[in-house]
Amino acid sequence: MDNDKLFERLQKANPKIDLKIGDDKVFEYERISFGVPKLDKLVGGGIPKKRFSMLYGATNVGKSFLASQLVANVQKDGGSAVWIDTEQSFDPIWNEKNGVDTSKIIVLQPANGEEGLNLTSSALKEGVDIVVIDSFAGLVPAAVQDEEFGYNPMAWQARFLNSALPKLLTHLKHGSALVAINQLRSSVGRVTYNNMPGGIGQQFYTHLQLEIRRSGWIEEGKDKIGFEMEIRLKKTKQGGDDWDSIILPYKVGGGIDLIEVTINEALEKGLIKQSGAWYTYNEERIQGKNRVRQYFVDNPDMYEQLTKGVKDDLLS
Repeated sequence: MDNDKLFERLQKANPKIDLKIGDDKVFEYERISFGVPKLDKLVGGGIPKKRFSMLYGATNVGKSFLASQLVANVQKDGGSAVWIDTEQSFDPIWNEKNGVDTSKIIVLQPANGEEGLNLTSSALKEGVDIVVIDSFAGLVPAAVQDEEFGYNPMAWQARFLNSALPKLLTHLKHGSALVAINQLRSSVGRVTYNNMPGGIGQQFYTHLQLEIRRSGWIEEGKDKIGFEMEIRLKKTKQGGDDWDSIILPYKVGGGIDLIEVTINEALEKGLIKQSGAWYTYNEERIQGKNRVRQYFVDNPDMYEQLTKGVKDDLLS
């Protein structure tokens, strides 16, 4: 049957349903950059709008930091952001340090899970550029919140989230990127395994999942000054390198060291040549990697040129 005639017949038979052809512009979407070319490439160009993405991992591995980078880049482009702070931990000073303009972000510290999800729903309907829930683990329904401390009915959080998520996803069509942070917990029993508060059902609703781990420490002498942040793409319906992973240097107090990331990428791509302890970029020959880093700090025009070369190579 001719496709146009089929479309007309289906639409006529279902006048209240808004049918679309597959190449309709309504299915197009934009992406939000992390500001790290290597990470953007992993996820197919950035976190997608009109989609639900999840950042999850153990404690203190940089989940909220990555979410703050998305917010900062949205704001650089003049966009809007809402942060649902279920953990009551939003820190303006820390977020400002990460590049977030705290005078232009709406923050809610909900009294219960329903309050948090109601604002999430409203923000999605308004087409806010990015809505961050930090975190799913802190979404406690009023029925549990109002009981005594020992009250713990079976699977209460999984039931709560699994009934809410399908409703939220219908509002993504307005253009928002919904980004949820979640934790990893160890199960109780003879065989232990990691699971997330809210159960496995939530994973079926996500369009993109990133697992964040700490794979090693960065040390100066005897002092730990940071860690190697391993980011693995565990699920994607929006492009990217599924099940691939990258490692980024994260320094406490300084975040992801973009200069070091760029230098490492340039070495892999052959844009910077290494021979023993000597490094060559263009006609400049420098001894020691720390001095190479300092060279790009002192010569921002050269660093900009190197960054462009790395980005062009990643996109090619």
